[in-house]
Order: sequence, then C-alpha cells, then structure tokens
Amino acid sequence: MTTHSAVARVEMGAGGRFVVLRPGRGVPMRSLELALVRGGLGDRAVRRNDSWCLPVGDVSVVLSLLQSWEVALSPELEEEVRRTSRVRGANSRAKLVIERLSAPEEAAVALADFPEAGRLDPHQVQAVAVASHPDVGGLCLFDEQGLGKTVMAIFAYHRLRQTGVVTRALVVAPKSMVPEWAHEVERLLPGQYVTVPVVGSVREKRALLDRQADIYVTNFETVIRLTSRLADLLAGEQGRGLLVIDESFLVKNAAARRTRAVKELRPLAGRCWVLCGTPAPNRPHDLVSQVSIADGGAAFADVSLPESRADAGAVVQRVLRERGVYLRRLKVDALPDLPGRTFSRVLVPLEPVQARAYRRALHGLIKDLRATDDGTFRRQLASFAARRMALLQLCSVPTAVLSGYSETPGKIRALDAILDELVVCRREKVVVWSFFTAAVDAICQRYARLGLVRYDGAVVDTGIRRDAVRRFQEDDSTMLFVGNPAAAGAGLTLHRACYAIYESMSNQAAHYLQSLDRLHRRGQTRAVEYLVLLAEGTVEVQEYERLIGKERAAKELLGDATDEPMTRVAMLAELIEAQRLLRGGDSSEEEPYE
Repeated sequence: MTTHSAVARVEMGAGGRFVVLRPGRGVPMRSLELALVRGGLGDRAVRRNDSWCLPVGDVSVVLSLLQSWEVALSPELEEEVRRTSRVRGANSRAKLVIERLSAPEEAAVALADFPEAGRLDPHQVQAVAVASHPDVGGLCLFDEQGLGKTVMAIFAYHRLRQTGVVTRALVVAPKSMVPEWAHEVERLLPGQYVTVPVVGSVREKRALLDRQADIYVTNFETVIRLTSRLADLLAGEQGRGLLVIDESFLVKNAAARRTRAVKELRPLAGRCWVLCGTPAPNRPHDLVSQVSIADGGAAFADVSLPESRADAGAVVQRVLRERGVYLRRLKVDALPDLPGRTFSRVLVPLEPVQARAYRRALHGLIKDLRATDDGTFRRQLASFAARRMALLQLCSVPTAVLSGYSETPGKIRALDAILDELVVCRREKVVVWSFFTAAVDAICQRYARLGLVRYDGAVVDTGIRRDAVRRFQEDDSTMLFVGNPAAAGAGLTLHRACYAIYESMSNQAAHYLQSLDRLHRRGQTRAVEYLVLLAEGTVEVQEYERLIGKERAAKELLGDATDEPMTRVAMLAELIEAQRLLRGGDSSEEEPYE
C-alpha cells in the first residue's frame, strides 16, 4: 500500500494565520484534494499553486483526515497543535459537565451540600452547579433576559467562596447597573460580603480599589482607564480571582478599546463568566469576542469567519455546538408558568406640518443619494446617516430638527387616547419607551399629571434612577415610567406594569431586545402587551421590520426553538390566508361566512 506524504506549515496572510498544506514528492495534488473533500473541508480549502490553504482552526481536523499520511509539521505548527489540543480539551470537559448537569436531578445532587440551593429555581440550580464546577473555568450565561442571571452569578460566586476556589470577584457592568449589583449582593446574602461599587472620578476609583473588599463592581470606562490597576487586583489573587462581564454585548466589537482592555484582564482571572441575554444583536460575528473572553479564546482559536452574515452564521453555530461552553435557556422552558406576551403595531398618521417636513426631507435625501457616487457616499456616510435619523425624529417629536414646530405630533395624539384608556380609565401602570430626548421631554411635560418617573441620559444621578424604579414598582400613584431603551433597557425590573408603549426606538437591536424583558420576566403575573407606534407610510416601518429581523436571526444563531410571539398583523394575515384556502383560493369576497 502506497503511503502518501505532505508538508504542513503556518503562514500569515491578509485574513490572519492559515495552514499551508503541500503534497510530498510524487504525490498528486488531486489525492490531497480528495482527502480534504471527503473530510468536508473542500469548501474551506483554497488552492494556491502547488498547495492548499485552510484556516489554522481546522488544523486538528486536517491531521485527523490525514492519519494514514506522513505529515511533516513545521515547529510553529507543532506548537499550534499542542495549544489547540490543550485549550479545546478544557472546553470539551466543560461541555461534558453541562451535558450531565442538564438533568435536574444531577444538578440537584451537585448542589446537595449548598444550603442556598433551596432558594433557586431549577434552571438557576443548574447554572450555579455548572458555574461552580471545577472543570468549568469559563462560561457564557446567555439565558434569555428575565431569568435572573445576576442572581445565578452571585450564588455561584458564593459557592466558590465556600469551597475556596475563588477569593475575590471583579464585576464589570454597564454604568447604570453598578450600584444594582451591590444592592443585589446585600439583598441575597446580607452581611456576608463587602461589595464596593467603584465609581466617581479616576482618583476616587483608585481609592475605592485600595479598600479591602470581596467584590468590586465597576463599569467599562474604568476598565479602559484603570486597566493596570485592575490587572494588579486580579493578579494578586494568584489564579483565584473571578471576572464577571455583565451585558457582554458591550464587548462584541473586538477592535473596541473596552473589548481589548477586558481581554487583557482575562488571563489574570482563574475564572470568567460573561452574562448576556442578547449576545448577538446585529450579526453572528458579535458572539466571537464574548465567547473568547469567557474561555480565553479556546472555542474560536484562529477560526476565520466569512464576511457574509449567512456564511458566518453557519460557522459560528458549528463552533458553538462543537466547542462553546455556554448555557442558553428560554423563559418558555425555564418559567413555564410565566404569562405570555403580545405585540400590536399602531400605525399613526403624521400631522400636516409634520408630514410636509417629512416628505421634504425624504425627497432631499433621495435626490442627494442619486447624485452621489459610492466613494463620496462612503466618505460622507456619517452625514447621510444623520439625515436618515432626522427622518425618524420627524416621525416622533420634530422639535429638535424642525425649527418653530408647534403642532401636536401624531404619536402624541395617539398617546393621549391610549393613556387615557389605560391609565385614567383602567388605572394600569404603563411603561413608555422613547429614543429621542425631545420626545421624552414632551411626554414628561404632557403627562406629568398622571404621576410619572423619568429614566434616560438626562438623569445622571444613580440614586434618582434607582428611586424612579422603586417608585414605579411600589408607589400606587406613580403610573408612568418614561425611559430611553439605551439607558434603561438592561437590568431593570418593571413588572408592576403589563403594558409597554414604544413611541420611538433606538436603531440598535440590543436596546430594543433588552427593553422588551423589563416587564416580561420572572415575577410577572399577567400577560404583557406591547404597543409599537409607527408613523404610517414612513421609513420607521422598515426600521422596525429590520429590528424584528435581527431578533429572529439572533434566536436562530443560538438555536432557540420557540414560537414567535403572536402579533395582530400576523394573526390577521394567518386568518385571511385560512379564509382564502377555505374559498378554494378565491380572495375576492370580503364578507365572512355565516
């Protein structure tokens, strides 16, 4: 039997490092090509003269395919093989832990010596058991929003402290959530740990980091400004420090300063958890940095992602399935008794002045786009994007972009009727979301008589923000919560209400997706209804469709198997189609059957 041979080495290219695989003397290129094709790598291998090039991340697969070959590895590739084997071995062990503890009885046994397990829901027991297991050094907790990720992280830390595996924790969270972490630790484990919120000026933060504490909580800005100081703090724990990244979608961009700073801290922590309910709000690439922070780069080590979202999605799904160490549970499964939710789109006509201004701005933007070439468009992208955003502002409250505007906008008129019915007549608490400051100002001024609290970028005091949430949840006279999803979309609990109205939305899918679950979460006892106000016949309708598309794509990427929430539009379309089929495909008759 003839033995084939090949030579393999690592080279650097424009897209990063890759394996160059060349057949040995006398071995036809066709033989090597067939081996790669049979192993499923035919579409990932690129021929270059007398060699085949593949992503470095495929090196283990390549070598397994060529077991019957004599393959000579360069020294660098030998080290790559050893490193890849080591880090992926750790992930393989962790995935086995997750698989075993997915059985509720196994998770309960694993926490049999943990008294606080009785305070947790079954899905939380599993998360604490996994996160505190000796073989799980890095974990992505990607549970759907509203399942209590903060609670799970705090109790998992508590268990690790009891077993001596962890000595201190550093939590990095959005600025608005820093005080909430300290509050939750004290609420859940009163008097047991000293938690220091690291806030204030750089000098004040340095002083707070000098204090003796069990848990330090700070924001992403601090990680950028005080990377060395935080690195010293973790290094001082000699491998027993825990790093927790809350709302990790904020470090989805590998090139961002905060992402790079967090990655500098990761090797100094013995364990790391990233927490996020919406880890891929825009595209599959968003997941890579978050997963890599948690596991130190093991899962996506040298995996090259295609630029195409569809192609990248397939690669990310495969890597997550084969190597990713993560938990993803949905509310429909973890909280089967949680009431459902419905969505209704309310199409609102623009008022006369508002409509004329919108048409004028739209016409001008279309005219300028037609007169612009692609190169100029790229150079002036920020300007064109700002003009498109101005269209959305005209659909909301136009005062910020339309000088002298004085009429009542269409959406405010719609809010008049909705809030009169819900708040005045039915005494229902309502959350009103709006992305634009001018709209938040107008809403707060117009409906102050109903009793409201405000939570957006204009409210900088964290104490006032926390009091706003408390008043809405506890005070029967506070009927409205008016917030910007960019500021209040993450981490808050507003389940005293079961109605949310979107007057306008951020163009960031993460803000919208996070805000949905402020009401529909653990503790909600009634079905939640979302009313989305959309300016009829405008770009705003397309913008909302884009957000819905991103939500659907993100769920598919994580393998979510859940029905889409029923909407009025979807139900109407479904019934009209059923009626058409009942009539044998004739949709001309509009009268219903008796």
